[in-house]
Amino acid sequence: MPPNIFQSKNASSDVFRDRSTLLPEFVPEELPCRDQEIEQLVANLKILLDPHKAISVNLALTGQPGVGKTTLAKKTIRDLENAAVANGINLVTHYVNCHSFRTKTSILRRIAQEKFNIQGRGFSDEELMEMLAVRLEKENLRMVLVIDEATMLTGEDILAFIHMNELFAPEVGRLSNIIICRRSEWSLMLSAPLSGRIQDQLNLEGYSKEQLQEILSYRRDLAFYAGVLPAEELGLIIDISSHTRNARHGIEIMLRAGMMANANASENITAEFIRAAKTEVYPELRSDVFLDLKDNELFAALAIGRELSKQGAISTTINDSYESFTLVAEEYGENAQSKATFRLCINTLEQLGIISHSVSSIDEGTRGRRAKISLFDIPAQILAERIENVLNKRNLED
Repeated sequence: MPPNIFQSKNASSDVFRDRSTLLPEFVPEELPCRDQEIEQLVANLKILLDPHKAISVNLALTGQPGVGKTTLAKKTIRDLENAAVANGINLVTHYVNCHSFRTKTSILRRIAQEKFNIQGRGFSDEELMEMLAVRLEKENLRMVLVIDEATMLTGEDILAFIHMNELFAPEVGRLSNIIICRRSEWSLMLSAPLSGRIQDQLNLEGYSKEQLQEILSYRRDLAFYAGVLPAEELGLIIDISSHTRNARHGIEIMLRAGMMANANASENITAEFIRAAKTEVYPELRSDVFLDLKDNELFAALAIGRELSKQGAISTTINDSYESFTLVAEEYGENAQSKATFRLCINTLEQLGIISHSVSSIDEGTRGRRAKISLFDIPAQILAERIENVLNKRNLED
C-alpha cells in the first residue's frame, strides 16, 4: 500500500508554525496600533450590553486597503458576542462581504437562513425584513450586522437595513450596522439621509513604518518558527510595505516568501524570496477577490487579461474583449453569454477594482462613443494566470 502523502510529508521542512495566521480570514487576538479605534468602537457599542435598553447603533469604518478595517470589525463583534454571553444579553452578530453577497436580497436571505433557518426564496425584501423583525422581537434578540465592501450596494440598500428598526416599537432598535468601505467610495455613497443615520465614522489611516514594524513582527512570530525570518529580512518586508502603508501587503509577502522557502527546501526566508514574492503581491487588490467571482465574471476577466497581454496593449474595447470572452467560455466548455451579460460582468469587475472602464468620444466631429478597458493595479499576464488558476481549481472540484 503506498504511503499517505500527508503522513509521509517531512514536517521539519515546513517553515510555518501556523500558516493560517497569514491568511485574510485570520483574526488575531491582538490588534497592534489600533488601540484608539478599539476604544472608540467600544464606546459606541457598549450600550448594546445594557439589559435595560434596546437601541441600534450604526457606524462606518473607512480607509485604504490593508489598514485593518475588516480585522478590526471581526475582532470587535467576536469580543462583543463573548461579552454579551457573559452579561446574559441575547445578542448575535453576522458578517457579510459584498464581494460574495452583492445585493440587499442576497444578504437578507443569508441572514434568514443562517440565523433563523428560514428559506428566503420566494419572498420580497420587505417580507424578509418583516420576518426577521418578528424573529428578533419574539426572541428578544439584538443583532449586529457587519457589511464589508459596502460600495457593492447602494446607499438606499444600506438605509433599508438601518430603517428596519422602524418595524419595532418606538424607541426600540434591534439591528445595529457596521459599514466598511474605502473612504473615497464612502464619500460618493454618502447621502444626507444616510449621513444622518450614522452615529460615528472611524477613518483608519495607513500605517507608519514604526507601526508596521510592530504589526509584522507580531504576525511573523505567530506564523513562523524562530529564526525562519531574521530581523534584517523582516526589515526588507517592512520597507516594501511602508511605501503603501498597507499591513496586508507585508503579510501577503511573508506568506508567499514562506511558501517559496518551502518549495526550495530552505530553512530560512531569504531576501531573494522576498523580492520574488513582492512581484506577485498587488496591495490594491485583495488576494481573495477572484474566489468570489461567478464563472462568467472570471471568463470576462480572463478575456480582458489576454487581450491586454497582446503586444503590451494599454487598453482594449468591449468588442475585442467580448470576442475573447466567447473563446474563453468555449475553452472551458460553456456557451458564451450575450454581450449584455458581458457588459454586466464588466460593471462588476470595475466595482471590485479589478479593471478600469471609461467611455470617450471616437473622434472629434464624429458621432458615437467608445468604451476602453484597462488595468491599473495588476499586470495583464498576472491577471490571466490568477484567473486560470481559479477556473482550473473549480474544474477539478466539479
